Amino acid sequence: MAVGGSNSGSGSRNSIKIFANIFISFIGAGVLGLPFAFKEAGILEGIVVMTLVGITSVKAMLLIVDCKYQLIRNNRVETKIYMKDNTEAREDGLKVKVKDTEEVMTLLAEDEPEAEKGHKSSRLPVDFSYGDIGQHALGHIGRVFVDVAILISQAGFCCAYLIFISENLSSYIPKLKLIHWLILLLPPLCLLTLLRQLKSLALTSLLAQCSNLLAFGVVFWFDFEHFHHIEIHPKNMSIKGLPFFLAISIYCYEGAGMILSLEGSLAADIRYKFKRYFVCTMVIVTSLYISFGSAGYLSFGPETNPIITLNLPKGESQVDFAMVVKTFLCLALFFTYPVMMFPVMKLLENYFITDAHKKILKGNILRVFTVFMTGCIVLVIPNFANLMALVGATCCTMLAFTLPGLFHMCIFKGNLTIYQVIIDWTLIFLGVVGAVIGTIDALQRLHASQDTGNEAHDMMLSIQNITTTLSSAINSSVALTAPK
Repeated sequence: MAVGGSNSGSGSRNSIKIFANIFISFIGAGVLGLPFAFKEAGILEGIVVMTLVGITSVKAMLLIVDCKYQLIRNNRVETKIYMKDNTEAREDGLKVKVKDTEEVMTLLAEDEPEAEKGHKSSRLPVDFSYGDIGQHALGHIGRVFVDVAILISQAGFCCAYLIFISENLSSYIPKLKLIHWLILLLPPLCLLTLLRQLKSLALTSLLAQCSNLLAFGVVFWFDFEHFHHIEIHPKNMSIKGLPFFLAISIYCYEGAGMILSLEGSLAADIRYKFKRYFVCTMVIVTSLYISFGSAGYLSFGPETNPIITLNLPKGESQVDFAMVVKTFLCLALFFTYPVMMFPVMKLLENYFITDAHKKILKGNILRVFTVFMTGCIVLVIPNFANLMALVGATCCTMLAFTLPGLFHMCIFKGNLTIYQVIIDWTLIFLGVVGAVIGTIDALQRLHASQDTGNEAHDMMLSIQNITTTLSSAINSSVALTAPK
């Protein structure tokens, strides 16, 4: 993911802005699948599992932050923080007293040779990405694990957005099937994905987040308003639904790829407060997840759809309120799609195109091809909840549990207490077991949801033919643009 802010103190000091950045980073389309997950697992089980997953995920993400500062200490990185008052923060999160407001702090050992002090290659940058942590923990394979998991999970989110948009709009225009919506949606999304700078998407991203929060609020209000209309006997617990709920809940908490960017967005002199901000915000986020999921299920009971907005009735007045909500959400996810694809494109360009900033044509072809492939995946897995569960069980589990525990164990090797060793092994165990069980359950659900007959087979053949044609076009373009 993106690298965090600098250590020069240029980050945010505003508490509201810090809270908003963390909150928005964890509120997405996955929330809309929680009522259906509660339906599968039951109220009591859902509340307990969501709480435990929230606590474990927060602990794991904070381990990534700890790894960053351990690397800084281990490699004796020089950090200069110019004092503004008599109390300042060190890069290891501790507050210290200084006499001179212009004093420069350093973590370099006093016996370091002068020649090495000016040698850039002997030092690490103060700001790291998740991939950097993996690189220093396990070598190149560690970075590959992180990059592949981020690539697949981010692309999976984008596929879920396409499913959500098409299913919600199809409830008003039933004549248009999924393939028709994809034909309408993918071309403009290709154009948005060609943008190389995130700042170009800043306005649309802000509008998307505002639309998201507004729509979630309306759905929440309707859930409570709808309680007295339906009498149901909610399911308390269901062991059979545990793997599915676990995968969905991990999907909602998949923020490990952003944790260092969030921490780096704070000004250097208040970064020691990040854990406090993060934990407080995640308590609110977890409470919102539980209340939103349980309220949606209690409101609609056995009729709860994989996407809760499909349960909203069409308005009988001149203004169809449900349609307004769905429109806001569809617009929000449409403009969030290129933002979520941004790290995917960067990773693909880093691996497959040398000097991507110079080879614009190759980059454009790769971006269009990647957007097209998300459409193909949606055709193969057209179920919102099942796709969420599959992505959550595979990649999100790795990013949220397995890799943080493994990286922390490697980077802190020789400096771990018994308690920390138990925590690391517990995260690795939960990640591996959760991935295996969740993936098997998700694949079984996908198999059960497939229609009988040759429709799926014919669709796969069509996708393979189109993919082969596009691959040939890319190879031809590369050959034409290659220097002779």
